[in-house]
Amino acid sequence: MKLKSFAVTSITLCFAAICGTSSAQAASLTTIVDGISNLRGISFGPDGTLYAAEPGIGGNGNCQPSPSTLFQPICAGNSGSLVKVSPDGTKQRIFTNFQSIAEQPSGNQGAGIQDLQFDSLGNAYLLTGFAGYPGNRDAETLELGSQYPIPEQQLITFPPSTPDKVLNTPLLAQLYKVDLNTGSLESIFDFAEYEIINNPDGGDVVTNPYDLTVNGDTAYVVDGGGNAAYKIKLDGSEFQAIGIPKAVISASELPPLPPGVELPPGLVEFLPGGQIAVQSVPTGGTVGPDGALYVGEYTGFPYPEGKSRIFRIDEDGSPEVFLDGFTHITDLTFDENGNLLVLQFSDTSQLEGDLRFLPGSLIQVNPNGDRTTLVAAGEGLESADGITIGPDGKIYISRRGVGPGLGSVVRVDIQSVPEPTTVLGTLTAAALGAASMRKRKYSKELAVARTK
Repeated sequence: MKLKSFAVTSITLCFAAICGTSSAQAASLTTIVDGISNLRGISFGPDGTLYAAEPGIGGNGNCQPSPSTLFQPICAGNSGSLVKVSPDGTKQRIFTNFQSIAEQPSGNQGAGIQDLQFDSLGNAYLLTGFAGYPGNRDAETLELGSQYPIPEQQLITFPPSTPDKVLNTPLLAQLYKVDLNTGSLESIFDFAEYEIINNPDGGDVVTNPYDLTVNGDTAYVVDGGGNAAYKIKLDGSEFQAIGIPKAVISASELPPLPPGVELPPGLVEFLPGGQIAVQSVPTGGTVGPDGALYVGEYTGFPYPEGKSRIFRIDEDGSPEVFLDGFTHITDLTFDENGNLLVLQFSDTSQLEGDLRFLPGSLIQVNPNGDRTTLVAAGEGLESADGITIGPDGKIYISRRGVGPGLGSVVRVDIQSVPEPTTVLGTLTAAALGAASMRKRKYSKELAVARTK
């Protein structure tokens, strides 16, 4: 299927490769659609139509603190939608006035419609986020929250729910089968209810379904609030929840807090030896050519640079570190050659700049583990949030994913990608031996797949 040309604006970017290549690379970013608020996931329908998730900017409804916003209040409204761009460039919003929560009055850090994906038959599936304590979502989860009390250490973060704190957003934190023509929603899985009852990572009771992948008869959902990955049958008959382990870093990486400000409970866990455990915050997932699920993490407060990991989850459901050394991963995908494309929201800690315009980048990891930077930090992928491969074989990325009306979808045209001469992959010590063997297995399986 070919993608017809869009009405576009083009910016050409040239930069020296920083991942061991000896010659210059060039990429052009072409804007497909812009003006989207808190832009998240992107996908293409069977007919080549582009869909962009617009979580919205919340509203003037009830509010709750959220770890996603360092416990600043996020408030409910009806400002979300799904942006639809046909192959001829026609732009249309559907599912308008969808439930949304976001910081107020800035409208930043929105959660609502997060992602839309299709199965091989053309059926559409919609993921909605939440970003907070699920007991505040609606009256039903409020009742569940009373049955499953919040641990004492979280009471400062999440005061006990009462009717006046309910956000009245029952459509959020769910996976749906959706009819794009009629707008009907059929719930497949409720992440808010599951988090309250089961809390798969064993940490704070928070949920924020962030990324959706559909492969075969299964939906794969990454929950950045619950620090978990889910495998869910599309008919709702089976599911599996997998907790993603915390990252351990040096306590010296904690930034100094302003006078009078205390570290909110639950953000970090102090360990012996001057180390701390920080929440994983998984934000991107994809199924590899080997059939395994790959999950990338953003890494929570204090948002350290170079500490984000990619996990490989096989059929046994055990997450193992596959690669590390990244910063603020927001999405992953594989191209037709088996290269893993890693999208970084920013190459620097989110504490070091304006969250709306941080220097994002795109990194390619080939089956042997070699890394090549395709689009470097500062070259147009500010606060990048979602990635997909279009029907034309090109890479499409959502950027400026924070703030009202700032988001845009761009096509990335790589004009020259020389073979890397150096392996810059930084593997954890624990993964050096095991990951090396997995990579050889992965390369072998990929080679076999290419012969079929």
